[in-house]
Order: sequence, then C-alpha cells, then structure tokens
Amino acid sequence: MLYRAHFAMIRNPLINSKGMHTSALFGFTNQVLKLLRQEKPDYLMAAFDSSKKTFRHDRYPEYKATREKMPDEMREQLPYLWQLMEAMRIPTMESPGFEADDIIGTLAKQGEAEGFDIYIVSGDKDFMQLVNDHIYLYSPSGRQAELKIFDREGVVDKWGVPPEKIIDLFGLMGDSSDNIPGVMGVGEKTAVKLINQFGSLEGALENADKVANKRARNGLIEGVENAKMSKELVTILLDVELTCNIEDFIRKEMNIESCISKFNELEFEGFVKQLGAELN
Repeated sequence: MLYRAHFAMIRNPLINSKGMHTSALFGFTNQVLKLLRQEKPDYLMAAFDSSKKTFRHDRYPEYKATREKMPDEMREQLPYLWQLMEAMRIPTMESPGFEADDIIGTLAKQGEAEGFDIYIVSGDKDFMQLVNDHIYLYSPSGRQAELKIFDREGVVDKWGVPPEKIIDLFGLMGDSSDNIPGVMGVGEKTAVKLINQFGSLEGALENADKVANKRARNGLIEGVENAKMSKELVTILLDVELTCNIEDFIRKEMNIESCISKFNELEFEGFVKQLGAELN
C-alpha cells in the first residue's frame, strides 16, 4: 500500500514546506483512515517486509532481482510511518527471513481457525491463493481507490481458475514483477488452459507430450525444475512461527491527539480537520 501510494503520485508528488516528500505517508494514511471509518474492524494489524533476505532468495538468488531499491524520498518517510502507526494504535509486525505475505497468510489461517471472517487489505494478486469461504481479498485499486472484494467466485472470474489453483497458475506463467521465471512459452491464457486440462502444474508437466502448442510443450519438457521452483516461490507460507496471537490485534481506539500532532508536523491539514471534528 505504501509503494502504491508513492508511485500513484509520482508525477505530482506531495512535498511539505521542509522539502520532505510525503506522498507515500499521505496515501497510506488516507486508505487506513477510510478503512477504519467504513469497515470498523474488530481486529487489525499491519505486516511489513523485513530488510533481511528471505528463504525465497535462498531458493532462487534472482528472486525480485529486477526490482529497483526503495527510492530515497520514500525511505525518508519510514520513521514517520512507524510513528503514525503507533499513534493510530495499529500493531505492526515483520519477521526476518519471511515476507509480509507469509505473516498475513499465517495470521489469516489462525483467524479462520478461530471462526473469524478475514479481510486481507492489499492490491497484491498473490493473496488470491488464500481466498475461501472465510478469507477475502479487500483490494483498493485505481486512481479513485475503487474497492473490489474478491471472494472465491471473484477469483475465478478474474483468473479463470479457483483460489486453490492460483499457485499452479502463477507457477506456470511466472511473474515478471517478482522475477519468477515460470515456464518458457507459457503465458496466462495458456496456463489457464493447461490447468483446466490437466488439473495442476504437476499434471501439465507430466502430460507435456500431449500439449498441442509447440512452444508451451517444449517449455514444459525443458523447464521442469524452473516450473516447480516457481510454484514454491509464489506459495505463501501458512505456518510461520510468530510471537503473537490474534488477541494481540484487538482494535484499539487511536490516540487522536498524537495523530493530530503528527499530521500537523507532516502538514496533512485535511486529516487534522477530519480528526479535529471527531474530537469535538
């Protein structure tokens, strides 16, 4: 969400009177305030990637290698991010060696086991693999932050396969944004056809000689290891050892005075007025 907010305003960034870029903080905070106001969650937490490399890098050193490092003007906003989260009393979590996705996947499954309905707030398509009757992907997107909540049927409509086949789909087609290779000659449409025909990535590999498309057939025959590795890379872990439990994330009322102080410092006048009205 932080990255998306930064790059959504890259052509016309917010810069305060001190010369500090604030686009990422503004966009992120705006979405969080809107979420709190509209959805009134009972439990809430925010997961972040650690600066450490993960087990996926150990498996494939080129994982995410094509991504540029975080821009300096975004990095300088991070200390304020943690201060804002503390003022809003939203617990944050990171786990060295794992990605935020793995933390979220693990907690989503824990919450489901407790009988909750879980909403993963993210624009990341990888989370579609977790969607079921109690886990939903709450996905703000677009310039006007249109909201799309993906349930099981929504995933099928979007990708042509059910949530439990998403890792097979992404394993076959790869993902350029994460530098996941997939299978040479297999794009999204072909991957959907292969899964519908053979049931899984492994089924497609085992039946490669039956694939009519020559490029896809050769890719499957010659790219077995890449395909299996790609599926591993896109699979979100559901069993990360965490030093917390669901009860740690019971929603607490934000510290409005602290929030207003931070918003004044960042020159977010609209947010100051918004919270000031609530205070009165």
